[in-house]
Amino acid sequence: MDQRTVVATSTPGFALLAKDSEGRNRGPTAALVKALDPNGIHIVVSQMLHNDCEFRTQWLVKISGQEDPVWICMDNSFRAFDGNTKTIQVPDLEDPR
Repeated sequence: MDQRTVVATSTPGFALLAKDSEGRNRGPTAALVKALDPNGIHIVVSQMLHNDCEFRTQWLVKISGQEDPVWICMDNSFRAFDGNTKTIQVPDLEDPR
């Protein structure tokens, strides 16, 4: 099986990133952070350099009591992003047919 990677964080890590995003152009609301599933895993969908001084990212976040994730954008310092995310190896799934 091939290995693929995703960048993700836990709810405590996401809360730290949300704090870092305060005062930047994009970030989650306090209400969204409170609604996060405490055991959730939150996945980076895209990441780009923004204003030559931070990352702008799109996330799929896990909300308590919901199956479908919520899309958000967030700007973070390089240090906060690198310190609060992890690259995870994900094996390809086999076709169940």
